[in-house]
Amino acid sequence: MGHGSWVRKAVSLLLAGVLLTAHHPRLTTAFAADEAAVLSLPALLDELKAKNPDLLAARKQWEAAQARIPLSRGLPAPRIGIEFEEIPRGTVKLDQANLMFQLIQSLPFPGKLSLRQQVAVKEAQMAAAAYKKAQWETRGMLKSVYYDLFLLDRELELQEEALLWLRQAAATAEARYATGSAPQAEPLQAQAEWLEAANAAGVLGHRRLAMSAHVNHLLNRSAAEEVGAPGPIPLTPLPASVDELVALAEQNQPDLLAFKFSAERSEAAWKLSKRELLPDLETMFELRNPAAGPIGPWDLTLALVLPFWFWTKQSYGVKAALFDKESAQAAYQGMRNEITRRIHEQWHEVQAAYDTARLCQESLIPLAQQAVASALAAYQGGRGSFLELLEALRALTERERTYYQHLAALEQHLVMLEQSAGVPLRERNQETKTGGAS
Repeated sequence: MGHGSWVRKAVSLLLAGVLLTAHHPRLTTAFAADEAAVLSLPALLDELKAKNPDLLAARKQWEAAQARIPLSRGLPAPRIGIEFEEIPRGTVKLDQANLMFQLIQSLPFPGKLSLRQQVAVKEAQMAAAAYKKAQWETRGMLKSVYYDLFLLDRELELQEEALLWLRQAAATAEARYATGSAPQAEPLQAQAEWLEAANAAGVLGHRRLAMSAHVNHLLNRSAAEEVGAPGPIPLTPLPASVDELVALAEQNQPDLLAFKFSAERSEAAWKLSKRELLPDLETMFELRNPAAGPIGPWDLTLALVLPFWFWTKQSYGVKAALFDKESAQAAYQGMRNEITRRIHEQWHEVQAAYDTARLCQESLIPLAQQAVASALAAYQGGRGSFLELLEALRALTERERTYYQHLAALEQHLVMLEQSAGVPLRERNQETKTGGAS
């Protein structure tokens, strides 16, 4: 039993079963948590991690980037060749030439391979940050639509409850008009309001089916698969301050980490571009007269690969790498400022939603309950009308609707705050705990 249950029970008895239930009448059994499977948010998140194709794609990209790290630190491929020496003049008699086998291996200047490895490691870390970002984005979408479903189910319950009141109001207006105690406009207006409320309930039903399809899409299910009803959500305050969240974001926020790794990669690429100005060593081993055996005469040639003719090109490569490094560092600072802005903005949105929901829970709904009790007492004593009682019930419903709207907004802004900080802000046991929303 939630807000307003006892007053609705009294009204239910008074109207001899016309108002059939207390708060949460569960008239639409397809959406009833006690008649359909209750959605568990932690279970949905586990299923999302295992089945979402976007997450799988991001993970495979991360694994591919990790696999490229060993390639970056390997030596260039060796070359094997054959040399025919002293071919008789004016002939192509290769069998009369001296045969020599060659093995050629390039050896990069010291430090080049380690810098190439650093670049590959930073690229893998950027892919890991992209995977983490995909996790937070899909997790955020699932949690957001979960809270949309919660709010929509509460809206459906309140709307169908309103249909009961409007149906009774229309019947009462018809009876009064039949006895001549009310003008014809009164039953016509009551009927029009009932039709509008019935249409609104139908619209909400279609919206729920659309949201169910969204959940199924995220979980890689069939779009038409039935989706249960979210359970109660407790009204709980913010779990951290702005400064704490900003500090957490420095170490965990995937966008920020991606920009950080990009800056570090650009730093390593700049250092590598300077190393590319230095000569590599090329070695060539030649075996003469293979018929003499593997330990026959052999030659060893050492050569330097000088970036002499293309020095201008190499120097421009260094300049370009320097500009890339400075750009990446500036972009990293810009993202830090952006993350800080998001956290401040979303933290205050969460606080505003929490304060409004708490006001409804602790003050506005109790006052509306008292107004219903007063109207009920007046109606029972013959001093008030049914329409006055109905209006008081409507006011209570609006207070409850406002409560649920801000409760859902609180959790959805908290989802965005989680994405901005890169850390979960609700423990798993809090996500299934019952509380003030029941």
